[in-house]
Amino acid sequence: MRIECDAGSYSITTSHCEDCPVGHFSDDKAASCDPCFPGSYTPYTGSAMCRPAPAGHYVDSQGASEAVVCTAGGYCPEGSVAPTDCPAGHYCEEGVAVPAPCPAGTYSDLVALVEMEQCIQCLAGKYCEQSGSSEPTGDCSAGYYCPSGSSSSEQELSPAGHYCPSGAATPTPCPKNTYGDITGLQSYDQCAPCPQGQETFEEGSTSLDQCKEVNCSPGYYKDHHKGCQICPKGTYSEEENAATCTKCPVHQYNSVEGSVQCMKCPDTAFTWSEGTDSFSGCIGPVIEACSGEDMTGTCDRYYDDNLNVTSRILSVQVIKGEFELFNITNHRGYFTKLTETDGPMNVADIESIGVLRSFSPLINDVFCSLDQGWKFHGSIRSTSKSGKACINWKRTPLADKAAPNHYCQNPDGTDLADKPFCYISETETEECDIPTCIWNMDCFTGIGAQYRGKQATTDHNKNCNNWNSDFPHPHGYHSPEYNWAGVGDHRFCRNPSEEGKPWCYTTNLLWRWDYCTIARCSRDSFDFYRF
Repeated sequence: MRIECDAGSYSITTSHCEDCPVGHFSDDKAASCDPCFPGSYTPYTGSAMCRPAPAGHYVDSQGASEAVVCTAGGYCPEGSVAPTDCPAGHYCEEGVAVPAPCPAGTYSDLVALVEMEQCIQCLAGKYCEQSGSSEPTGDCSAGYYCPSGSSSSEQELSPAGHYCPSGAATPTPCPKNTYGDITGLQSYDQCAPCPQGQETFEEGSTSLDQCKEVNCSPGYYKDHHKGCQICPKGTYSEEENAATCTKCPVHQYNSVEGSVQCMKCPDTAFTWSEGTDSFSGCIGPVIEACSGEDMTGTCDRYYDDNLNVTSRILSVQVIKGEFELFNITNHRGYFTKLTETDGPMNVADIESIGVLRSFSPLINDVFCSLDQGWKFHGSIRSTSKSGKACINWKRTPLADKAAPNHYCQNPDGTDLADKPFCYISETETEECDIPTCIWNMDCFTGIGAQYRGKQATTDHNKNCNNWNSDFPHPHGYHSPEYNWAGVGDHRFCRNPSEEGKPWCYTTNLLWRWDYCTIARCSRDSFDFYRF
């Protein structure tokens, strides 16, 4: 007969009892031991019963000898078989038996959060009143504002000079010409208006004292009968309560009303008078360059004098004036001249270019006059200095010498005391206000190939020789072959060699040539024009 054993042991023989192994248990008189059920365990042999998995732990199999620590993102009450996902509005760190609620002012609509930092700050304009929220409680109350992380519908009282409708994240200032002298305003119409004829300088005014007599802002002038009047195009005002608007200075323009300053024309452009009201009133060279042939693709207009090409150009058109085009950057290499009368040109069709790398406006004798202007041929002025209209040169005694137009010229060229002029009747002439060229006269640009000034001495105080003379120094730089560089029957410094700066051959037998003492043109030191 089988021996009867105590709980925690078992016997299948008649001679002795065996202890139950770890993870198992038995009742009295058991012939065998049973495994601990999931959710329980025993770490000892000879157990009469299994322990439930302690709080913060779980046992997911039978016959376990130990419990597993609950994983983060879940919670494990006593006797858990597996972690339960942390519910929305809570977070569960490792080894917890109950979820921890997200604190007031935060919420979470996700499950299985593992730390408090994953709780979301309550949205601005809303509040999260209770801990453990899975969504905001509601909108902020009118008269209050709720920054991010608010836990009350009345988190922050709307300050004076401001109002807060329901759901406000920040207070809104009372509009200009109103004020709010109490706190807790709920809408803009609760801001009190300034008395008739008074206004505030800014939003958010907090008292009647901030309402002042009407002041006209910069960009306006004060008319005592009509109040503040906007400054028209071509004018500006930079002070409050200006008595009048100021005309834009010469060489500046303004194309919008109500301006506090004028815009500068491009450096190579000028205006005839004050009060220019559009960019088109700036007189100067303009060229348009396009990435495609026949003026297609991306097209840009250039107005300045520093005109290296940084992208591929396949077609060009001079809009105003004349330009020299070069196949090397910095105005070097082979070049050709293009004028506004040439119309659109494909670069491939331009003789001696092939590729366009830089271009330079010809300002001399186009937008300003050299010497007395007898070579001036610009189409920029058709009125005399007093503003009288010029008649067509075909109706004048100089019809056989002048170009058949009504622009200012000096076609005679015999009286070099003259400047560009025009006929204002068939017998009466008047001088024109064409500016005098300064660049490439008082200074030189680039390597000086365009210099046409009258400097005739060198850096070492040597006198320059006539370019057409081969004594005392024979050379090959004669006119007319080098007329393009200004070489001629004179002894002024020039640069036909296309490197360095203006120079000349000297009259000194022992000193063949020398550079000339001429300033380099810069916008800090030289204007383009003299009026």
